[in-house]
Parts: sequence; structure tokens; C-alpha cells
Amino acid sequence: MIDRKQNRLLIVGVMLVIAAIASVAAFGQAPGPVQIAANTVTPAVSKPATELSPSTVVLQARIDAQQQEIDRLSALVEKLQAALQPIASTQPVLPTVSSALLPAMGAPSGSPAPAPAPVVATSSTPRELLPDIGHIGAELGFFVGGATNPYKDNNGFATGGFIDLPWKNVPGGKLSYEIMIGLQRAETTQQSTSGVNVLVNTALNNYLVAAGVETLPSLTNYLAGPLPALAQTVQERSKVLTVAPFELKYAITKAGRFRPYAVAGLGAYVWIGSDNNVSSFNANTALGSLASLPVGGSTLGATLNALLQGSQIGGLAPTAPQLAARGVPHGQGNLLFGGQVGGGFEIRVTPKLSLGADFRRNQVEGTDASFNTFAFKQGLHW
Repeated sequence: MIDRKQNRLLIVGVMLVIAAIASVAAFGQAPGPVQIAANTVTPAVSKPATELSPSTVVLQARIDAQQQEIDRLSALVEKLQAALQPIASTQPVLPTVSSALLPAMGAPSGSPAPAPAPVVATSSTPRELLPDIGHIGAELGFFVGGATNPYKDNNGFATGGFIDLPWKNVPGGKLSYEIMIGLQRAETTQQSTSGVNVLVNTALNNYLVAAGVETLPSLTNYLAGPLPALAQTVQERSKVLTVAPFELKYAITKAGRFRPYAVAGLGAYVWIGSDNNVSSFNANTALGSLASLPVGGSTLGATLNALLQGSQIGGLAPTAPQLAARGVPHGQGNLLFGGQVGGGFEIRVTPKLSLGADFRRNQVEGTDASFNTFAFKQGLHW
């Protein structure tokens, strides 16, 4: 506001100087004859000669008066310039802007500034996913159901989760990228022969024969008894971890809330298993009266049970008693490569919730390693 008032005062002062100079020029010209139109009704009134042709003294007096006025206005302009100079020196230097962005001269001081041009997104300004798009068609869910298990184990329990990310629209529906992780567990009764038990039988029979406690007619008797070794019953516990990091899912979206789909992809499979012989191995029962033979601070039966009874690794022997007492996990396993193919359907209960069923065939490398899963699923959509 202060700058505009000062600018206006400066402009008014300059205009006054120009007007004064123009008036001096006008008075300095010699008066010409006055012509009166012929059709003028009112007759021309004659003026005294002194008014029509002023004397030199009169003209000089007028010129002197006008020169004094010009000098006074010039002094006033110099004072205004001197007053504006310190104020202008304290003003910050504004950056150069386009003239189109400045308000017009003389516009009201309270007029709003023009709105800036909209910012156009470029490759260097990434879009925020949810604020710009909102519902993008992705799905996060979990499943629970049953499964056939590899290596001729019994049917088991399966559960896991998945995430679907939309890729592109295709004829009839959409194509998604899916990541699935599942875990299944089964317990099966199997027959197993422990090589460790065979060696223990041989050492035990040699001791008993040397001590004269028993006589064995053949080598087979040395290997087969008295401890169960050749055909012991074990409870096999197996777990399968399925990780399918790359799968493509095609879903038909033209059927409304009912959406069938097909899925296929690659996966990695981790199998972990152990055989427990607690229900079939008991050295005290197998040895009978011989179980009471002293071995250090324990009996023979108790010592053999501590070493050979429990969850076997590889069907051979249990973990060390010290590790079992600490609860250290044990078992045998392997990492396998394979793939899966399957399908199912979803029913959209709401725009953000769906229920459905899923079936998949897992083809894994190795003999008897393949298995199937069938589960009910629930999905959350956003």
C-alpha cells in the first residue's frame, strides 16, 4: 500500500511539471488574430487593445510567475524523490516473474491473485497408490482345509495365506499375480527298521553269550532280538511348507458376485519329518529279567530306553537325551522344487469381503512327493 501511494505522488508531481511547462509555452506564443464564424448569432464583443495585444512587460511578468511555479514544483519533486530513496533501498529484491502474474496497474489492492497453474505429474513424481486410485482390485486372504500328504502319509490338515495383486484386464476377466504360503501336517502309522537297534542287538547278544546267559544258534538271532529292530511300528509326523512366490491367476469377472478362477505357478517345498517309536519300543518289556542287569548307576532296560526310545531322526535313533531335555527341535527334511495348478471360486459377500473354495495339485520332484490340497478360503479386497 505504501509503495502504491508513493508511486501515485510521484506520477502526480511529474504531470504537474509537464502541465506547467506546457502552459509556459502557450503563453510565450504570439497571439494570432481571432476569427469569428460568419453564422454566429451573438455579435463579437470587441476587447480593449491592451487585452488583445499585451505589452512586453505584462508578458515578462507572466513568464516570471510561471517560472517560479515551475521551480517550486521541481523542488517538490526532488523532495519526493529524496523521501522515496531510503524506502526503496530497504525493500527486498523480488524475483523476476512473468508480467501475466502481476495485477493490472490501478487494480484494487484487495483483488485476489490469479490461481497458479495446476501441477502436472511427471515420471519423477510417483503416484501414491491408495489416495489416487482407492479400490485397486487386490486381495489378501487365508485358507484352511485338508490335504493329501507326500510319501504315502495319511491325509492331513492344511492352512495358509495368499495375496493377489491385479496385473491387467483380459477378455472375460482379469489376470493377477499371486503369492501363496501354506503349511500342512499329518501323522501316520508306518513300519520302520532301525539300523541303530540292529547294532545294539548284536552288541547285547555278544555280551550275553560271553557271559553264559544265553546261547544263540544263528547270526539272525544276533540281529533280530531281543530288542525290536527289524519291524517296529512308528508314528510318523510330517510337515510340508509350501512357498509359491510366482503364480498367475485368471478370474472371470462377468458373472457378478460369483467369480471362478484358475491358477498356476512355481513353488518350493520343505518337508520335515520324524518317526516316534515310543508306542512300540520298550527295553524293559523286551529284555524281561535281563533288564534288571546293572549298567553304571542304572539298569540295562532304563539305559536302553533313554538312548533308543523317542522321536527318531531318519528312522534310526532319537536325538540325544540332553537335547530332548532342552526341547531342541529335531527331525529330517529336504528342500524340493515343484509347481502347482488348480482352481476354485469366490463369492463376493460385500465389495470388500469374499468367501470361496480352492483346490490345488502340487507336483513335486521325487518319488511319491506330489500331493493335493482342498480348502475353504476368505478374502479381503481393497
